[in-house]
Amino acid sequence: MKKIKITLLSLLTILTIVGCTRDYEEINTDPNNPVEIPGHLLLGTTQRVYMNVMHGVLGGAGGDMGAIWAQLWTKVQYNDEERYVPRRDVMDNIWTSTYTSVISEAKAMEELAIAEGNTNLQAAALIMQASGYQFLTDLYGPIPFTQAINTEILKPSYDDEETVYNGIINMYTQAANLLSNGTGTITASSDLFYGGDTTKWLKLANTLKFRALMRISSTRNVSSELQALVNSGNLMTSNDDNAEVSYLTNQPDANPIYELIDFGSRLEYKINSLLVDFMTTSNDERLNVYAAENASGDIVGKPAGLGDQTPLPNEGLGYTYSNISGLGDFYLNPELPGVLMSYYELKFLMAEAANEGLISGGLSTAETHYFDGITASFEFNEISPATYLAQPGLVFANQNDARQKIGEQKWVSLFAQGFEAWTEVRRTNIPALTPALEGDINEVPSRYYYPTTEASLNQNNYNAASSSIGGDELISPLFWQ
Repeated sequence: MKKIKITLLSLLTILTIVGCTRDYEEINTDPNNPVEIPGHLLLGTTQRVYMNVMHGVLGGAGGDMGAIWAQLWTKVQYNDEERYVPRRDVMDNIWTSTYTSVISEAKAMEELAIAEGNTNLQAAALIMQASGYQFLTDLYGPIPFTQAINTEILKPSYDDEETVYNGIINMYTQAANLLSNGTGTITASSDLFYGGDTTKWLKLANTLKFRALMRISSTRNVSSELQALVNSGNLMTSNDDNAEVSYLTNQPDANPIYELIDFGSRLEYKINSLLVDFMTTSNDERLNVYAAENASGDIVGKPAGLGDQTPLPNEGLGYTYSNISGLGDFYLNPELPGVLMSYYELKFLMAEAANEGLISGGLSTAETHYFDGITASFEFNEISPATYLAQPGLVFANQNDARQKIGEQKWVSLFAQGFEAWTEVRRTNIPALTPALEGDINEVPSRYYYPTTEASLNQNNYNAASSSIGGDELISPLFWQ
């Protein structure tokens, strides 16, 4: 009898164990924390973070070390950055955020897309990675590229800018090829740029490639590559093709310019007098959109700098909160889109390419692209270009005149794309900027400092990269300058 009880007890124990473990994995899987996710779910966050980093005013590349260094904006207080004394932690965070939340996420999205057989999403992931790398190399110079985003390499080497540019141009090319014969879909709700429209992604790949080729056009012959892109017919054709994130009305999902200046009450951000003078002289109606009237009902700017020996705000000089115009309501709109690439920028780049003989058409074609760019910029700002375009002074007199006017119009059009405006000024030296008054250095910066952590955590590679460009200095030139 005792043996029968033991046997029954053992059987019950076994059955209990089997019953408890049969659905163990199903029962202990948290539906809110999946171990695998569809690749498209990484796209929207990557786009949003990227645009926030690119357009951030105080903590990104758009304002203090973008539009202000391009002398489109200025400040009447707290203007160390304007005098070329940047916050090192901001430069650190831009590097970290771009690598971890843009490039790394896009790389993971690419790998998931490959596993899913979704070549269209794979192409979008390549475009995001390439653009992120271009953003970083245009900010810092040599950067980790071939050894980046590799968990087995804790101290990646830095690649020179030529290597990085060759790599990103290849990535744009690969993306365009995938999109031309793509499989799978880009989920509309996950795509903040184009709502899943792969034809627009194809235009973006080619347009970003055109921009990249123009950026390095002083370093090698890019004519045949540019002409091939023009001949393809797959470049942006209107503002409807702009790659931009549409922001929402409330923080923290509003445009970063609104969030800091309006919602955050950082009203020291104002309009630079260089821009006001240029636009006033040329009767440019966009000025009334860019700038708000001051307390007297006028639009008044301030030059870059001051604030060291000369205190700010300064009633004697008239550089005060009430006297100097702030940004206009259009650019303090929480729903102002964050632009990665625009049709109007492409048209100015095409105008430059035609004027320099890099694509066919010469001066007359350059002028056509130039007028198209002005028109598109006015349309973006929701005003008619008709009166402005009727001015005879806009037409080209010769190649040198065209070069200057194209560069100036591109600078004006990039008013809220501070990083891109500063980058194009660095590349073309148009307009030729006078360094900020009472600046810590006597020229407009060429680059950002490397992150402070690189000197300690990746010292040998940091030292090699710094030495290759003449030192980790704000004025060390980039290879396309």
